Amino acid sequence: MISSRAATLTALRARIASLGGATATPRARPASLDLSGRAAELGFEVETGAAGTTFVRRSTVDLSPFFEAAGLAGAPPVADLLALFDHPCEPDPPVWLNGEGVGVLDIESLGLRGSGVMAFLVAMGIQRGAVLECEQLLLADPGEEGALLGAVAQSIAAHRLWLTYNGRSFDIPVLAARCTLNRLDASCVQPRLHADILALVRRLFRDRLGACTLRHAEMSLLNHHRVDDVPGMEAPGRYRAWLHGAGPAVLSGVIEHNLQDIVSTVAVAGRLAAHVGGERVRPAHAADAYHLARHYERQGVADAAEVELRATVAAGIDPWARRAGYRLAVALQRRGAMDEALETWRRLHLEDPHDLHAARGCAIRLERRGDLGAALQVCERVRRARADWGPWWERVRGGGEAGDDEWRRREARLRRRFHP
Repeated sequence: MISSRAATLTALRARIASLGGATATPRARPASLDLSGRAAELGFEVETGAAGTTFVRRSTVDLSPFFEAAGLAGAPPVADLLALFDHPCEPDPPVWLNGEGVGVLDIESLGLRGSGVMAFLVAMGIQRGAVLECEQLLLADPGEEGALLGAVAQSIAAHRLWLTYNGRSFDIPVLAARCTLNRLDASCVQPRLHADILALVRRLFRDRLGACTLRHAEMSLLNHHRVDDVPGMEAPGRYRAWLHGAGPAVLSGVIEHNLQDIVSTVAVAGRLAAHVGGERVRPAHAADAYHLARHYERQGVADAAEVELRATVAAGIDPWARRAGYRLAVALQRRGAMDEALETWRRLHLEDPHDLHAARGCAIRLERRGDLGAALQVCERVRRARADWGPWWERVRGGGEAGDDEWRRREARLRRRFHP
């Protein structure tokens, strides 16, 4: 049965190669290499289980320095982290948290896309407070990929909540695809609760960070700067070199990079939870309050969202102040504060008569309040703004033929109703 399985895998890899998808699969290692000895040089121990042989490296990392550098007194409550990802657990944290902790996962792979991408190094950590218990699995023998995947699946099944950084789009799909190629159930590497930190980093800090890579996040949010780090793009080449006889130094930097990735993922997650909970990232960025307000809106926390929108408007830094003004006016309307909503629209309109969004909001509120003369004045300002735009009117949001029709109908309706 084993020989049949090996033959099937060989045939499948050949088929993938013929389709151009297996360029990342490593060549067979030289038979003379001592796997156990070479793995031991990198700190990995051989473990034999039901699925086969794995090479495991365990370590413990104190997260306190990372939290301290990020301006935190300690690890935020896991309940806050769960709430970030729409898994609220008030008033008390779930019972399973004490025993299971929070898992974090990151892989190093041979390439970024295609069915032939193989995870050759998998880092998994379990966070309990300010301690991260780490386990790294090295694919020292490509023929034992099934054993590595089996070990990963066991860990994922043993812990409910898993953090990743872009794991929803990359790490987990890669592991699932490799499970399929090894005739394993792909669902065995799917976490029961999966919190992908990248999505939230983009939501809260994309204007601050620009490129929302883990490296940018840890520098800006954690005040952590890696020294002598091996870039992820070098990992495949270094692994292939080590696989064919290069010394341990060629791969040691990749292993440290992989370990740092899960440490930073946990620390960034804690920093996010603290930020949403009130311990803001310092120094503040002009966009932070606006994006935090958007986050609160998505979670249905209207009061907190309004506080952040008001703070953004008060700061007066565009484009975020103007965007916040739009959202604040709508929020005020929803809770029935029509007079304040009108004043917000009026201010936005008078500050920039060329802003058709603000003009429309102001005109609607004035008409509904019965102040038809003031609403007509808004229409007249829009007519002048339309002349200023000239041929660019067609490209203005709210302009073009549809905009002309809307404002023409509004002005005609107002004139029919208006009797000074």
